[in-house]
Amino acid sequence: MKMKKQLLLAAMAVGMSLSAFSQTKGTNALSFGVNTYTNKSKDNSYQGINYENKTQNNTFTLGYGYFFKDNSKFGLDLTYGLNKYSNTNNSEQQQKSYGGNLNYQHYFPIVKTLFAYAGGRAGYTHSKTENSNTNPSYPQTSTNIGNQYNVGAYGGITWFISKRFALETSLLSADFSYSKTKQTESTNQSYYSNENTNFNLNTQGFINNLGFKIYILF
Repeated sequence: MKMKKQLLLAAMAVGMSLSAFSQTKGTNALSFGVNTYTNKSKDNSYQGINYENKTQNNTFTLGYGYFFKDNSKFGLDLTYGLNKYSNTNNSEQQQKSYGGNLNYQHYFPIVKTLFAYAGGRAGYTHSKTENSNTNPSYPQTSTNIGNQYNVGAYGGITWFISKRFALETSLLSADFSYSKTKQTESTNQSYYSNENTNFNLNTQGFINNLGFKIYILF
């Protein structure tokens, strides 16, 4: 992760020596984004038994944007997420999610090809989470179906590498969301539902997980 940050900063420094590119009215932008997080932890503090937890989160984004005026863009992003968790207590969880959002971004020149941006978005996500525990003494499975609606603001840095390519990372976001979840347990086929509202202020990108979005401009 540290090496990725150093390479990105070095690339930005080289890019600043190039001529500036203006994102003019009428420009189209296709984008592909990836955000990935992996963590593995071990604990052998209890009677010499080794416990291991594994977490892997991946989110992929495909989008289209249109510059309706200089340095201002409307866009549509479609997302797919796959999150997995497991531990040595025979517990596993897998979540698949699908969604999309409409967004607006305005770009502010910093120096040469480097821009800051700020924008807003409104989106929807549908998710399915499957939980299982294969412990012989208490086997159990359950399924959660969730629907989430959110509106928010976000910002970050974009490097316009050339007239045809750009690289973008998100640094800060604030979202208000509403979600409704239905859970079904296989043991007795019972289910319950709950509703939540949430406000979240999140720092990401350089500070936590480094996520990139690549643009093809035409």
